[in-house]
Amino acid sequence: MYDNGRYGKGIVNQTTGVVGYERNPGEIVGNINSIGNPVYEVLRNNEKINTLRLQGSFEGEFKITDYLKVNSRIGGNKFYSRNRVFSDIKDAWLNGDPLRTAQQFEEFKAKNTESLEYANNSLSYETLEQFRWSWENFLTFNKKFDKHSVEAVLGMSREKYDINSMMSDKGYDVPQKPQYWSIDHGSGAYKVESRQIYYTPRALASYFGRVQYNYDSKYYLTATLRRDGSSVFRNTGKYWGTFPSIGLGWTVTNEGFMKDATWINLLKVRGNWGKLGNQDIPLNISTILTSPTSSSYNYVFGPEQNMVFGSAYGTPAKNLSWEVTEETGAGLDFAFLNNQLSGSIDYYHKMNTNAILLVTPTYTSAYEDKFYDHGAKILNQGVEVALNWNKSISPEFSYSVGVNYSYNKNTVKEVKAAYDGDQGGSLNNGELTKQLRVGQPIYGWWMYEMNGVWQNQDEINSNARQGSPKPGYLRYTDENADGVIDSRDRKFFGSFLPSSTYGINLGINYKAIDFNVSGYGVAGNKIYNGMKSTRINGGENIALSTFENRWTKEGSTNSHPGAERDFLPSNYYLESGSYFRINNITLGYTFNNLYSSKSKLRLYVTAQNPFIFTNYSGFSPEIAGDGSPNLTSGIELSAYPTTRNFLFGLNMQF
Repeated sequence: MYDNGRYGKGIVNQTTGVVGYERNPGEIVGNINSIGNPVYEVLRNNEKINTLRLQGSFEGEFKITDYLKVNSRIGGNKFYSRNRVFSDIKDAWLNGDPLRTAQQFEEFKAKNTESLEYANNSLSYETLEQFRWSWENFLTFNKKFDKHSVEAVLGMSREKYDINSMMSDKGYDVPQKPQYWSIDHGSGAYKVESRQIYYTPRALASYFGRVQYNYDSKYYLTATLRRDGSSVFRNTGKYWGTFPSIGLGWTVTNEGFMKDATWINLLKVRGNWGKLGNQDIPLNISTILTSPTSSSYNYVFGPEQNMVFGSAYGTPAKNLSWEVTEETGAGLDFAFLNNQLSGSIDYYHKMNTNAILLVTPTYTSAYEDKFYDHGAKILNQGVEVALNWNKSISPEFSYSVGVNYSYNKNTVKEVKAAYDGDQGGSLNNGELTKQLRVGQPIYGWWMYEMNGVWQNQDEINSNARQGSPKPGYLRYTDENADGVIDSRDRKFFGSFLPSSTYGINLGINYKAIDFNVSGYGVAGNKIYNGMKSTRINGGENIALSTFENRWTKEGSTNSHPGAERDFLPSNYYLESGSYFRINNITLGYTFNNLYSSKSKLRLYVTAQNPFIFTNYSGFSPEIAGDGSPNLTSGIELSAYPTTRNFLFGLNMQF
């Protein structure tokens, strides 16, 4: 991480020096790849970002009677940012080759008066303005009648999110001194590049009611009804969705027949059913872009199959409405041994009846880019368990242990016929790694099965193969035994989604010393390790093990491909994504009664993300991706390890 806050590319790309490297004595050539030196990129670009955020809220309450009141809350959040980047183009050109001179640059500049490649520099400004406000109103009734307790709430809310505008301007050949950095001072020889983007505001209106009832702290009922309207669905007119829910509870330990069971402090049984709506899809998804000059794609009409002027290729919304998840669940809360041991167990069954997916157009579609549609019915079901142990040994010594575990099974139950087998998981080299299939996790891994390494040409000539492999390439299994390796030989290899997640927390207090350790982990998922494939082709840094284990000659290995290889997706690049990370270790000491009975001083040291335990050979098994199941989730192409932080601090209380 550089001093301007940017993460560099040094982990991925070569950093040989600004001007190139010496291949042979006296022979200096350019960079190893076209990406360049990341350190120099940071030094050559002078970037400054100014941000301003204003936020606030106001709440009022009016008590009508002892059991009836009105609340109103209003809040707002204003954000503004301005980004300035000065880039020295001439300096970058001169440093690209040690033989270049300033005179040569000026000569090229004179011959190419409109070429931005020979501008002295560039200066760009980008501004972004956002505003969000919300207004909520509640009418609350709360009253007890003997053993009956009732709370009822009626409410309405309004919310609006608006990206007012995003503007950018870029000029060239401005003065070198920072005090004169203004696009107005740029050379008139180059056209100022300007653009302005307006986003359609997103608004949400809601009406809701909730009733909570319990009898004698034994029997509980909660019923909720929501009516939500979202401007996201303005193109289809399907603004509104209705979402009911109901929950029941029974505190068994409050029954008379449990009064002698002193060993159990709490036993509560719960059940619930409800529907939940989702409107979180990208802004401006109804915008249709056009590609009037493209010759790379064929349109679907006409004998020549040429692309028609202005045919759509953007990401339009297609008959979208609220995405609805129907959930049924049951749970158990318990506590034993004077509440020293407590916990909960929950089972859930969540059926997403009309999942909004970013799908690939079919051959007969009017669009050539991915678009959003209700494409599948997806089930998530599983179990969640939490246990806590708290023990006080003496007034000076106590400790606590908390653990949690959850298991989830994700299954595609139905898929629209047009999207059955829809592919995703791009490796950015034309190859895809995932498919949408009924009975499997959403966009599970679909790829070739590795079956050794080609050792010689005779072996290649006498077996089924894909393309034109060479010795050292991976062999693939002919799944359908037709003598040809093609897409029909791909098979299912699991999911990028973990089936299990877990966490642990340990706390110890002894006199004035406090100590805490927490960690979390996942299991049951697989990660596509791009370090071992696409980076080799890009001339980027690779793992030492990839180099040392590579195939070099016949018989050297049948487990790893050579340095020259194809880049077809296969299970060779899949690895277990299981890991356990200790994310926090804190040790503190508290000085009490320093100046008064209420004064305290606590000194502490904290290590954040100090350890991770995993067999994954890439940079990090915590792959964020882009959040979309059919894009790069679970694929490591440009991940960076999670940083370790060590903090020293103090808290003072007077």
